Amino acid sequence: MTASRHTPSPPTANEATAAATATHGQVTNGTGHTSGAGSAPWLLIDAGNSRIKWALAPAVRPAEWRAASPSFLASGAVDHAEWRTLATQIRAGWAALVAGAGDDAHSAPNHAALAIGQGGQEEGFICPAPTGVWLANVAGESAEQAVRMTLQTLWGMASADWLQVLRASESRAGVRNGYHTPTQLGSDRWASLIGAHAAWPGEHLLIVTLGTATTVEALRADGDYLGGLIAPGPALMLQSLAQGTAQLPTLDATMSSGGQAFARGTSDAILRGCAAAQAGLVERSHAQLQAQLGAPVRCVLSGGARQALAQTLTLPFTEHDQLVPAGLYEVALRAAGADGTTAGATRAAKTDLSASAPRDAGHAPGGA
Repeated sequence: MTASRHTPSPPTANEATAAATATHGQVTNGTGHTSGAGSAPWLLIDAGNSRIKWALAPAVRPAEWRAASPSFLASGAVDHAEWRTLATQIRAGWAALVAGAGDDAHSAPNHAALAIGQGGQEEGFICPAPTGVWLANVAGESAEQAVRMTLQTLWGMASADWLQVLRASESRAGVRNGYHTPTQLGSDRWASLIGAHAAWPGEHLLIVTLGTATTVEALRADGDYLGGLIAPGPALMLQSLAQGTAQLPTLDATMSSGGQAFARGTSDAILRGCAAAQAGLVERSHAQLQAQLGAPVRCVLSGGARQALAQTLTLPFTEHDQLVPAGLYEVALRAAGADGTTAGATRAAKTDLSASAPRDAGHAPGGA
């Protein structure tokens, strides 16, 4: 269903309170699903190299929930430079959710920043406290501080105790970390592995995430992570050619490469060459993993730059746009209890003891 661009006016504080009372504290997403009796949603945040992405997820896993195609209650993203608008965007999504806007909550607008500590009270809607907040962060201390400031803007000083920061560990949510030093694995990659294993349990997986960097992960059906590869992402490849040569142009990674044939122009030659390099990495890794395991392997494409590969890859693949929040959701529910019914448990739960490391989908052939 196509999301509407219309966002209704948020309810006043009294209207929001009355609605919460009428539903015994349940938050509804406009399609009849609730986040759990007496519980507000989870707030899941993925601070990547380029953007900070967020999603609201039901406090208790719905019976129809599928990690392969997660239906988050609301979601959005902001560039790191625009982090001050993150609180406004989360609040707008939450207000649309409470107002019963359904899919409108996924089109949360990127308005001007809220003042620190105000939480948007002057507009008549105050976000209820979330069940818990989980963060996967690979963008450094400044990104975590931006998230903490966002939480403080929305909920005040009490929010300092709510944030749980995911760090890679030896095992979690059915996945066992094969790194020699488990804490060196990036938290986004760790969350993606957990999300993918939940989405396709019992399947061997090659998980390819294309962003600033391209990462390739080998995950066995039983949850054993066999290791991975890291390479420059499509945009970095193009930038390196533009910066390292005297006469080659700067190209956008989102531009179509125009196919797989040998190119008859410089721009097409660059685009197709970089796309072929990405595809070669994936196809070689897929063949290697299938030979190693002696069984079929599902190739999963994720990340904001995956379209640069989807037109070139010749093997069948499945797309998934939200592996990190899907993984964070698995972690949050299990930290709160096996069925996720212990509302607010993560506020008192301890984070992993390990130190932080530096630093729709259809199974369609050829990306169709």
